[in-house]
Amino acid sequence: MKKLGILGGTFDPIHTGHINSAQAVYEQLGLEKVLFIPAYIPPHKMDQEFAHAADRYNMTVLATEPYTYFDVSDIELKRSGVSYTIDTMLEMKKLYPDYELYFIIGADSVPLLHTWDRIYDLFDLVTFAAAYRPGYSNVIETACEQLGNIAREKIILLDTPEYAVSSTEIRKCVREGASLEGLVPQAVEEYIRKNQLYLAAE
Repeated sequence: MKKLGILGGTFDPIHTGHINSAQAVYEQLGLEKVLFIPAYIPPHKMDQEFAHAADRYNMTVLATEPYTYFDVSDIELKRSGVSYTIDTMLEMKKLYPDYELYFIIGADSVPLLHTWDRIYDLFDLVTFAAAYRPGYSNVIETACEQLGNIAREKIILLDTPEYAVSSTEIRKCVREGASLEGLVPQAVEEYIRKNQLYLAAE
């Protein structure tokens, strides 16, 4: 069966860490492609301000354009409202019935999976591919304590390179007029400057 990787996120903005992690997971799992899904309103960030959904979508398209095996979906933007992963994955299963779905997260998100909406239903739909983060080597054991042994079957911890890039740091650099070289693809930097994103204080 073909394998589809799915990387959801706020992408505010998308950065080289997102791209490089997706690339590493794509190669390690032998995926057909990776689908990037910008969230309309992420459940865990409902009290935060972020760039308009259309800008975050456009930047994700620009960042993934050079890669034939990357694609971007506006499924959560069209649905609007709070973007719960379970709702999106139910739709993905209908759109890609012949694919195994791998939902890409950082290893730091694994200990929080028990708080996700309808996590056991999600386990029925996807396998979580967790990109390694230093200090998170025991996350599968933690997840098993919280969720039971199904966590061992449905969460894969991948030994991916560490990319010390964060969207928070990038927004700070924009406000301070610092260079974004190496932090975001050039097309994304040009978009940020042209549309004057992230200039207001957070």
